[in-house]
Amino acid sequence: MAKPSPERTRMPAYPPISKAGYEALCSYLDQDQAYWADPSKPDPSLLWVGIPQGSILALTPALGIQVKDTGPEGALRSPRHVDPETVVAIRLLLLAGGSFGLNRKNMDQPSRKDYPHLRWCIAGQDYKVPLLRLIADTQAGYQTSSGENHYYLRRADIPDREAHRPSFDLTQEGKPTKSPYLDRDDAIDLACRLLCQNADKLDFKVTPEELRRRIAQAFALLDNRPLKQPS
Repeated sequence: MAKPSPERTRMPAYPPISKAGYEALCSYLDQDQAYWADPSKPDPSLLWVGIPQGSILALTPALGIQVKDTGPEGALRSPRHVDPETVVAIRLLLLAGGSFGLNRKNMDQPSRKDYPHLRWCIAGQDYKVPLLRLIADTQAGYQTSSGENHYYLRRADIPDREAHRPSFDLTQEGKPTKSPYLDRDDAIDLACRLLCQNADKLDFKVTPEELRRRIAQAFALLDNRPLKQPS
């Protein structure tokens, strides 16, 4: 079970996904599933149905997710480019009202790299899972190696899991680690718990079991895309 995040700015309440958005994502998954055995590609326009969704304000033509800065300037942040299956997984994980955000640490350093995370507020507690761990399927106790450009988070941009180092080793070296115990199962559990909490806010019916199956389907399709191999 995921532990609550340390005290931080309380996450605002975001509305859940629309019925049209959910149905479009399910259609995309089913078309994508067939695509791996058939040359016809899924309809990419389905990925845009229902956006804006919560904190996700825009999706660029190159599949760059954009959110608004939570700081005082409130500017639209630079897009983080991902694979289409990641778009689907994120939107389903946030189905019942979670948020997609960017780290705001070391704000005074121009060279800082702000990586995205997903957040859920359940029974008054905030939970956070780094997106890179979900994309790379990083296992508990390991740290995800980031790619060369923090704006590009496609599977082909992220080093293979052989490059993931044990969190214990990094701690011994005095290097900070983030959420080394959180993985896809934790994120799916959080999404389903939030659905149980906010089910009355949706304008359609979906069970936690169905949501779990659909998110797992998105991750399975994402894993068909290889991670970046060592050069």
